[in-house]
Amino acid sequence: MEIKDVFEVLSKGYIISNNSKKFENYARFLSDDENFDELNRIVNKLGFYLVGENGYYYLSKPLSLEESDKFFNSHKDVILAIALVKRLFIHLDVSHKIKQSDFIIRYKDKEDSVKNIAKALFKSEDVMEIKDKLFNLLERNFVFERLTTDEYFVLNSFNYYVDIVESLGGSDE
Repeated sequence: MEIKDVFEVLSKGYIISNNSKKFENYARFLSDDENFDELNRIVNKLGFYLVGENGYYYLSKPLSLEESDKFFNSHKDVILAIALVKRLFIHLDVSHKIKQSDFIIRYKDKEDSVKNIAKALFKSEDVMEIKDKLFNLLERNFVFERLTTDEYFVLNSFNYYVDIVESLGGSDE
C-alpha cells in the first residue's frame, strides 16, 4: 500500500472506515501515525486536511457558505437515508448488522411517520423499491457493507452522517 493509493480513494470523497472489509488495508495504512502525518502534510499543500476520528478517515477543507451548500446538496440523499434508517432503527450503531427484511417490517409498522422522507428521497411509496434504493445508496456511499443478500454491516462512517442528521435536528433520540 502506498500513499498515492490511499489518496486516490480519499480524493473521490470516500470515507474509509476501520471496520470495512473493502477498505481494510487503507484503514490499516492510515492508522499508522507516520503514514497519516505524511499524507496529511501532502494534502495540506493542496488546501485539504486529513481527518481521522471515530474509526473513519476522510479529506476535508474549510468551506465557504456556498461550498457548504454544495456539499450538503451533494450528500443530502445519504443524509436523508440515514435520517430514515435512524427513525426505524433508533439504536442502530456502527458494527451492528441490519437486515433488509427487518427494514420492511419496521417500515410498514411506522410508515405514517417515515413515508414523507422516503417519498421525497426515492419518489416512491413502494416499500420494496424504497428498501432496494436505500440499501444500494448506503452501500455505494460506504455506510453499509453487504454480508449476505439480506444482511448488511454498519460501517464507522455511519456516525459521520448521524452527526450531521443530529446537528440538523433530524433525529428522534
